[in-house]
Amino acid sequence: MEDVAMKQPLLLVVFWGLLWTAPEVSALTVVAKEEEPFISRKLPGQGLSATIVKSALERAGYPVTFAFETWPRAYEGAEIGVYDIVGSIWYTDERAREFEFSDPYLMHEIKFIKRKSDQDIKFDSLDDLDGLVVGTLQDYAYDDEFLKSRKFIKVPQNYLLQNLLKLSLGEIDLTLDEERKIRYQLNQFMKSSVKDLEFLPKPLIRRGTHIAVSRSHPEHEKIIDAFNRAIQAMKADGSYEKILREFRY
Repeated sequence: MEDVAMKQPLLLVVFWGLLWTAPEVSALTVVAKEEEPFISRKLPGQGLSATIVKSALERAGYPVTFAFETWPRAYEGAEIGVYDIVGSIWYTDERAREFEFSDPYLMHEIKFIKRKSDQDIKFDSLDDLDGLVVGTLQDYAYDDEFLKSRKFIKVPQNYLLQNLLKLSLGEIDLTLDEERKIRYQLNQFMKSSVKDLEFLPKPLIRRGTHIAVSRSHPEHEKIIDAFNRAIQAMKADGSYEKILREFRY
């Protein structure tokens, strides 16, 4: 009888333990502007950046949903708490006053591309562009030195593809954008021109992209720290490199 009496409390503990489950963690909503090949509803895994961000956050224990907005709505929505995380953002001191930034999870190289037949064109400094016609994009975040330079002629367009077409037709000497983005668009829309074009090796800009959480979010430091640790673990075990290979263009 004494053994039975002693076992009953233990059985009750086991019984209630089986019934109890940990509280469900709310999904984090990541907001981003669509930009192929990095983030888009049309792409496998919603794109390179989306796959990295989702994989890291889920590894850190956070369920994830994605929302897609224009850039101003994405930024403002995350700032006021409509969304938890901005999924792809470049760091500035001004933005850092409102947001906690992660370590960069993907490096972007903004490179010039030219026709292979123009063998004299090179780029080591902006002086090398003297007198050339360069296709640019409206409202793109080039560095100040590039924007202020009067050594070369800037011809702005709304879309990268317009610049690539003008380049292949010989209407401009150079254009520039993120290397992966250029490769993606050439392979999607101008495959026959790939053999006639080449990148200049030195990037104009090398810049990391981050996630960011509003400083008003109650768990902004915790989320960013968990994301950073997950990215480090992904790089250590090879899963990060595997994602890069899956989205190589």
